[in-house]
Amino acid sequence: MFPLAAYRRLYSSLKEHHRVEKEIQQLLDQLLEPEYIRASGLPRHNPLTYAQRHFFSILFLSIYEAIGIPAERRLLYGMVNHCLRGIVTGADNLLDDEYKELLPLNFPEPATRFKSVMHILIFDRMLFRIHERFRSLPLLSLNSTNLDGALFKAIVPIGAEEAREEGGVKEIITPEAVLDTVHMYKGGKLLCLSFVAPRLLEPPEFQDRLACADQGIFHIGVALQLIDDLTDFYEDIRADNHNYLVSAIFHQGTTEERRQLRIILDTATEHPPVEAIFPATIRQVMLKAVSEALRGFAMLHEAGYWLNQQQAYDLVRHLFVLRGVKQLLPFFPTAATAGHHEP
Repeated sequence: MFPLAAYRRLYSSLKEHHRVEKEIQQLLDQLLEPEYIRASGLPRHNPLTYAQRHFFSILFLSIYEAIGIPAERRLLYGMVNHCLRGIVTGADNLLDDEYKELLPLNFPEPATRFKSVMHILIFDRMLFRIHERFRSLPLLSLNSTNLDGALFKAIVPIGAEEAREEGGVKEIITPEAVLDTVHMYKGGKLLCLSFVAPRLLEPPEFQDRLACADQGIFHIGVALQLIDDLTDFYEDIRADNHNYLVSAIFHQGTTEERRQLRIILDTATEHPPVEAIFPATIRQVMLKAVSEALRGFAMLHEAGYWLNQQQAYDLVRHLFVLRGVKQLLPFFPTAATAGHHEP
């Protein structure tokens, strides 16, 4: 089965991510008094479980390695990515009134909003410390002075898209508009944050492959957001958020699907699983998501990454399981159909 074989291939990058977390823990020890840090330290995980939890962080490290970036710089890029992930997670916690933890903070358990604020503050301080370490690398010292500004410039438009949805949206825009004005930010450009630093700092001989990988990751990020829209269908309706599946049904669905959507929009009661009432549009959205992901992985392969077309197809199928939509696999397109679909 592909996932296990792939995780074996990713094992060296998994170990690198372990080192990233250890370095982050050391920075945390420097920034906070011991009384504010849980003493448990880094938890031990089954390697497969760990790889699934940190899949994209590990994937980015693996891409850097395939391109030829040395281990010392991969570590620093991995630390930057972990900090950006922490800042985004802290912001999402506040916006969505939830709590996902990336730092072992020793504050009262109910204080989730405060701990989310601390995540943002601490990871921002860590970025400053990491920036100082970049400056010590002779090859990168010239451009490293611009790193803070480049990261900030890249993350603000992603936050601005979230801001436009915070008060709820009043219009169901077209599927094309969802892709071009929403998912390109909260899906594509969010994952592309992992290439801001290397594209700024790496030498010219890596830049063509980095640009190609960056574009590939963009398409994979859009695909992941499409998958999430299948999971978050009812949640997004309740929150008045943009959702590609809602838009596709509203603008392109069958007559019966549009009637069922109208009932859902007009009532707050529980409804059947989306695949039971919107099978035609689910199939089309699945095809769009898988095609977008395969397009992205093809670009990664062009950039020198080892994943071939069949492995990419198997991995995308596995991602549906990781993202919590295993029940939609009966709608999964064939490799030939997805590979020849025009996005």
